Amino acid sequence: MCEDAFMRTTLDIPDTLFRQAKARAALEGIPLKEVVAESLRRLLGESGLPVTQPRRTSFPLIPAGRARPAMTRVSVKEEIERLENERDLHHAGSPRH
Repeated sequence: MCEDAFMRTTLDIPDTLFRQAKARAALEGIPLKEVVAESLRRLLGESGLPVTQPRRTSFPLIPAGRARPAMTRVSVKEEIERLENERDLHHAGSPRH
């Protein structure tokens, strides 16, 4: 997030564009205002005006669509328990030196 102070304003944005921006914010786990600010930084940067570089590093995301996520907190916990049990069984069966 940029160190700049935010200015509150009202904008009329086409519905489709708003939904796309809102989805992008959700996928990246950031507030909508950051998506809008980043878009403006890029637009203004392309015009040759000085722009403050964002501090946030983005990384590739794979959208899950409407399907449930492949991993949840519960499934991660269950997988950790399964791996720990498997490790314990492996160590219990191996000879000690």
